[in-house]
Amino acid sequence: MTLIIIFSVLLIAPLTAFLAGQRGYDIMTWYVVGLVTGPLGLLAGLLPKRSHEPEALFGQGGQLC
Repeated sequence: MTLIIIFSVLLIAPLTAFLAGQRGYDIMTWYVVGLVTGPLGLLAGLLPKRSHEPEALFGQGGQLC
């Protein structure tokens, strides 16, 4: 059991955070998901890439929404 926890902390959680970060998601949130769910956290690799559209942040006339 201890070996599974160590494996999760040293490999699965950082890998999950890395994959999520590459797709534009919050790294720390997905690190915790990787810790809690273990290999299921790797599903972050299957998430679609987020698009960061600057025009979505601003309304008409360049004012922040």
